[in-house]
Amino acid sequence: MPQLYALQLERIIARGFSADETLELLRHGSKEELAARIDPKPTWERLLTYAEEHWANVETAVREGYRFSFLTIGGLKSLLEIKFRKREETDYRFTGERIEGLRLADSELALLRSMVPAYWAFIPADAAEAEAQAARTGGSGAPDTEPKRTVAIAMMP
Repeated sequence: MPQLYALQLERIIARGFSADETLELLRHGSKEELAARIDPKPTWERLLTYAEEHWANVETAVREGYRFSFLTIGGLKSLLEIKFRKREETDYRFTGERIEGLRLADSELALLRSMVPAYWAFIPADAAEAEAQAARTGGSGAPDTEPKRTVAIAMMP
């Protein structure tokens, strides 16, 4: 799915809308309604036009998930913030070439890997870096939470 439309879909989903509610908004909603109910910043008209022209693809993406057809580093950082609530400098570092020190639960990491194009490489952090990141971000949480892994993400050459 193209980056622009996928990130706009994620904004809707992040607001807690179910698949059916999301599809209803895309089929019968207006750009004004999306701006009022989701976020006034994006230009929703493009997503509505895309949904109208590619309804089957949009419906599959909403109901079953999707993979970005192309994803820039800016798009990846936006996805991390919208879907996983991870922010630069708080939850990871961006070196200009790669994301480092990102801590995700195994299920989140699996989901992220399934969404991004194959040219993004996920590099496990060494133990020392993982410990340092855990200390900076307050550890892995309560004992009953899913274990987290620290990774770097870089575009493969």
